Amino acid sequence: MKKYLGLFFGLLALCGCGGYIKNENGSEYIKKLDGEPIGCIFLYKIESEVSVYDQEDARRYLENRIADQARPGNAYWLVSQRTRPNEWVLFGPERAFVLAANVYECPNIHAVKTTKTDKPMPEYELKPCGGAFGGVAGGGCVQ
Repeated sequence: MKKYLGLFFGLLALCGCGGYIKNENGSEYIKKLDGEPIGCIFLYKIESEVSVYDQEDARRYLENRIADQARPGNAYWLVSQRTRPNEWVLFGPERAFVLAANVYECPNIHAVKTTKTDKPMPEYELKPCGGAFGGVAGGGCVQ
């Protein structure tokens, strides 16, 4: 019984380690973009490395680092993200998150358009089937 109780409290303590990085200096107002923004001014590139349990904590740490800069910007786009193993760690996270981001200053942060969201889906014109091979050259057909 004591082993199970000890295991329970050990797991409880481990679960409590997630989400321990909090927003600082207004970093909660910095917006993460899903692509390169259109109409924003590129300020700089930043890279952060932090040993945490959760990817959201790594992202929040990056946002805090952006807010601490002399020219913080109000939006960022993650260019790359990877993990590397922590060596010689007995207690704590087994890996470190390495995030690289481009930081931008956008005039209207709530209406930012990015290269990812602005690409229209390709439209195909469906034509009636005909011809010797049951279709038309260069496109699909509807039967």
